[in-house]
Amino acid sequence: MSTAVVFVTVLVFTLLTVGYVRGIRFVARHSPDNLVRFHFIMVAVRFIFAITAVGIFALLSPSREDTMQFAALTLGLYLTMIVVTIILKQ
Repeated sequence: MSTAVVFVTVLVFTLLTVGYVRGIRFVARHSPDNLVRFHFIMVAVRFIFAITAVGIFALLSPSREDTMQFAALTLGLYLTMIVVTIILKQ
């Protein structure tokens, strides 16, 4: 797995985390009744993105080892994203 793939994956998960935190603060200020709806939509978007990214990488990857490394990287970043958003949401 190349350094560019790792960099892009980390960048995308960072942007998803920042978007979630800024979005939840925006919704809390302007429409607090929709916080739960926003949270569930973002959880679905983040989960679907992670699964789709691994699936596309698996289709395009020449080796199974690269796919497993990418899946492990994605899982680690996904769990980190969840922990960070829980901490920052408080």
